[in-house]
Amino acid sequence: MPEGYVALPQDNDPGQTSQPKSLIDRAKQWWHHQNNEERAPLLDRKRMTLQPPKRKTIKVIIVTVLILLALLVLGVVLALWIDKDDNNQVGKKRPLSETEQLMLDFPSKDNIREYLKYYTSEAHLAGTEADKRQAEWTRDKFIEFGISDTSIETYYPLLNYPVSRRFGIVSGPKEFQYEAELREDPVEEDPTSHDPDVVPTFHGYSKNGTALGRVVYANYGRVEDFQFLVDQGIDLNGTIALMRYGGAFRGLKVRAAQVFGCSGALIYSDPIDDGPIDKDDYPHVNPAKGYPEGPWYVAIMTFLNDYKLTMRSPSSAQRGSVQFLSLTAGDPLTPGYAATKDAPRLNPEDVEGLAKIPSLPLSYRDALPLLKAMEGRGVRGENDWAGGLEEVGYYSGPTEGEAYLENIVDNKITPIWNTIGVIEGSEDPDRVIVLGNHRDAWVYGAVDPNSGSSAMIELARTFGELLKTGWRPARTIILASWDAEEYGLVGSTEWVEDHDWLKDKAVTYINVDTAVSGPHFVIQASPSLNQLIYEVASLVKDPRTGGSVYDAWAELTNRTIAPSPKPYIGQLGSGSDFVPFLDHLGISSISLAFAGDYGVYHSNYDSFHWMEKFGDPGFHYHATMTKIWGLLALRLADSPILPLHPVDYADALDDYVDYLVEFSTSLSTTSDSKSFPLLRKAVHKLRKVAVKFEKRLQSLESQVYSYSHLSNVPKSLITSLRKANDRLAFFERGLIDPEGIQNREWFKHIAYAPGLWTGYSSQVFPAITDALEDNDDELAMYKEERAAQCIRGAADSLK
Repeated sequence: MPEGYVALPQDNDPGQTSQPKSLIDRAKQWWHHQNNEERAPLLDRKRMTLQPPKRKTIKVIIVTVLILLALLVLGVVLALWIDKDDNNQVGKKRPLSETEQLMLDFPSKDNIREYLKYYTSEAHLAGTEADKRQAEWTRDKFIEFGISDTSIETYYPLLNYPVSRRFGIVSGPKEFQYEAELREDPVEEDPTSHDPDVVPTFHGYSKNGTALGRVVYANYGRVEDFQFLVDQGIDLNGTIALMRYGGAFRGLKVRAAQVFGCSGALIYSDPIDDGPIDKDDYPHVNPAKGYPEGPWYVAIMTFLNDYKLTMRSPSSAQRGSVQFLSLTAGDPLTPGYAATKDAPRLNPEDVEGLAKIPSLPLSYRDALPLLKAMEGRGVRGENDWAGGLEEVGYYSGPTEGEAYLENIVDNKITPIWNTIGVIEGSEDPDRVIVLGNHRDAWVYGAVDPNSGSSAMIELARTFGELLKTGWRPARTIILASWDAEEYGLVGSTEWVEDHDWLKDKAVTYINVDTAVSGPHFVIQASPSLNQLIYEVASLVKDPRTGGSVYDAWAELTNRTIAPSPKPYIGQLGSGSDFVPFLDHLGISSISLAFAGDYGVYHSNYDSFHWMEKFGDPGFHYHATMTKIWGLLALRLADSPILPLHPVDYADALDDYVDYLVEFSTSLSTTSDSKSFPLLRKAVHKLRKVAVKFEKRLQSLESQVYSYSHLSNVPKSLITSLRKANDRLAFFERGLIDPEGIQNREWFKHIAYAPGLWTGYSSQVFPAITDALEDNDDELAMYKEERAAQCIRGAADSLK
C-alpha cells in the first residue's frame, strides 16, 4: 500500500445490496419498466400452470371483507389525524414570514443601477488605488446601512501588472510578417471604452519574459490536442502555441503547452466559441447583431473581405489569470496559510502552480494573420478543430517564419482589501452563514463581478431595513466583498486560510459572482441544499415570464439540457470564491447567476452601457437576484431547523459512483471494469443512516414548523435543535480527507475538485479519477478506501 495508509474501521452494517436512486433515475426506471411491460406477452406460458379453480369458502370471503374494512378505517383515521394536526406540515412548502416578505419587497432596481454606475465608473484591477477606493466605499455603505461591525482585512499576495507587450511574425515571407495591435477599439456610444488608461490586455500570473519561435495552432490547447499534433509528427519543441478559448481553463492551456515543450503561449477568442454561432438552440434573448445593435459587437473588416460576423469584437481580447487553478488556489507563494505582511513566502520559480513560459491573450483580429500564415502547412484536425473564421482552414502549421512574443510584467507583493460586514446572530451566534462576491475586475466589470457587487450592496441595505424593524438573524450573517478573485480566488482563499474558526462555525457559503448577464437562472450547489434552492426559487417572481423563477428555470432545463422533473442544479467546479469554502474546508456551498448573451467577458466592453442596453435593461434581474440571495440567507440564518438534506447528498454520491464505473470502463483496454465495492457500500450505508436521521427529524420539525425564527421556539426544544442542526451543518465536513488529493493536496474534498486538465468543470471523486488516468490501480484502490472511510465518517456523524 502507498505510504501513509490508514487502517479502516470495521463496518457493523453490511450495507445494502440495492440502492434507491434519485428522482430522475426513478423516473427513468419507471419508464423503462413500462416499456418492458408493454413488450411482454399478455400470457407468459412459461410461467403458467393449468389447474382447476379452487372453491372459495365462506370463511375466506368473510376474512377478506374484514381486512378490507379494517384498511379502509385505518386510512380514514390517518387522513383525519393529518388534517387535524396543523403543526404537522413536514414536506409542505413553508409560507413566507413577515421578514421574508420584506426581503422580497425592499430591494430596489433603481438603487442597484446607481451602485453599478459607481463600481463601473473606473477600472479597478486588484491591488490598485481604484480597487482600494471601492473597498472603502463598500465598507462605508455597509456601515451607512446599519451593519456597524464592518472592517477591511488586508492581505499581501503576489500579483503582476503589465509593463510592455509585443507580438508579431518577424521573419519568413514578407506577406506574413506583421505586428499585433494588442488593443481594443473604442465604441462611439460607450463612453468608458474610450478611456486611454484602460487596463492593457494581459494574463494575470503570466511569466515575465520573451519567446522566439515558429507558431503552431493547437486548437483548444487540451492535452489531447497537443498529443494529436505529436502523433502527427509535428515538432512542438521551442514553438509558440496558438490556442483558442474553450474546452479548458486558460491557465491549464498554458500548462499543457509548457509540458509539450512550447516556449510561449497565445490564447485568442474564436467567433465560433465566443458568439451566437451554432449554439445548440441556446435561448438567446438578444438579436445576433453587432454591438451596439447587439451584445456581441461586430465590425466590417477589410481583411475579412467585408464579411460581417456576429461575435465578440474583432479587437476584443479576453484577459484572465493563467494560474494553474486545478493545483491550488489563492496566493501562490503562501499555499495553505494566509498571505499576511510577514508570512514566509516561496520562491516564485519553485511554485508548480505558476507558468514557466510567457503568454498573451489575443483578439481574433490579431490571431487571423497567424492562421493565414499556417494555411496549407502541417495537418488539419477533425471534429472540433475548425473555428468560425471562414477565411482559413485551421492548419496546424508551424509557420514558416518565426514570431516574437514579449510579456514584460511587474511581479510584486501587493496589498489587497477584503471588506467584511458582520450581523451577529441573536440565538446561535457561533453558527455562521457567509455571503460572498468579489469586487475586483479586469477592467470595468459590469457583469463580472460588479453585477453581484451591486446586488450585495442592496442586500446590505435590505438587511439594514430589517434590523430597523427589530429583526436580528438567529445565526450570524457575514457579507464578504472579496478582492483579487480574478488572479486566482486570492482574497477569499487568504481569508479562509486566515480564519481557522470557519471549519467549526460556518454552516453555508452562498456565492454570487456574475449575478446577471441575462435572464436564465443557473446554479451549482452542494446536493444537500437542493430542496432549499427549489423552494426559494418557487417563491420569487421571474421578471420576464411573470411566473416563478422556478418555473422559468424548469422550462430552461427541459429545453436545453434534458427532460427532467426538477430543474438542473450543477456540480461546483472552480473559477469562483466558493472553492476554498467547499474544496478546502467542506463547507456546503451555493453559486448563483442569471446568464445570457454575454459576449464581452473580461474585455473593455463589459461596461455599464452594455449592461443597461443588453444585460439587464431596467435592472429587474439584479433586484431578483438580491431577493433570491437574501431569502436563501434568511432561511439558513433563521429557520429553527437548518434546511439541509443529507439523503439528497447520498443519492448524488451514488450517481457519482455510477459515473466512476463508467469512467473506469472507458479507460480500460480490456473487458475488465472496476465496480468500486468499498465506495458503493459506504454510500449505501450513508443513505440508510441519512434516511433514518431525516425520519427522526420529522418529529422535531412538526413541533417547530409554525416558527419562522429560532428565537420563537420553546426553550425546551433548543438542546434537541442544536444537536440536530450541528449534525446537518457539519455533515459535509466528513467528506474532507486531511491527506488531500495526490499532487494537489490543497484540495481535500473527496467528492469534488476542479478537473485536473479542465479547471472550471467539476471532477467527481477526483483523487480516484486522477489515479485512474495515471494508470495507477494501486493508488486508485487506496484512494477508494480513503473516500469510503470519509463517507462512513459522514454517516456516523448523523447517528
